[in-house]
Amino acid sequence: MEDEAMMSRKHIRATAMSGTGNGDSFLRLAAARSASAIARYRPETSLQAAITEITGPGGDLVKSAGDRWKKTGEGEGGIIGIELQVVVDNFGRKRDAVSHVVVDYNCGGMFRAAINENGKAVMRVWRPGQYNGLDIYTGEGKEYEVADWVDAK
Repeated sequence: MEDEAMMSRKHIRATAMSGTGNGDSFLRLAAARSASAIARYRPETSLQAAITEITGPGGDLVKSAGDRWKKTGEGEGGIIGIELQVVVDNFGRKRDAVSHVVVDYNCGGMFRAAINENGKAVMRVWRPGQYNGLDIYTGEGKEYEVADWVDAK
């Protein structure tokens, strides 16, 4: 019976997102909700792919701006999010869990920071290689000990 429970697994997904940019565009598209719905109703689609569809270059935010794109700030912005996937067996026991920090944006850059898979704090403004020579920007993409950013008192 134990082996049977291991054979049948269910994946539970949870997402959390925060958007920044042109508020009217985010509200009109319900951007975070739309990305979450894409990930939910297309189970083969990761949250990363879903937010790219909404906020990435050429995504729905850009399309919503129409001829105002790059003229008024309309449609500019990005989303940072966390996706959690938990695998449970037939008896409801958790068998595995994995999480990912995801991000995409359609503007010049987006300030963000997260703890990477090595347990290090990493701050970024741009995509790796987005602007030639800006990788020397103080702190951009470098790993830091989390304790260095936290008051250890």
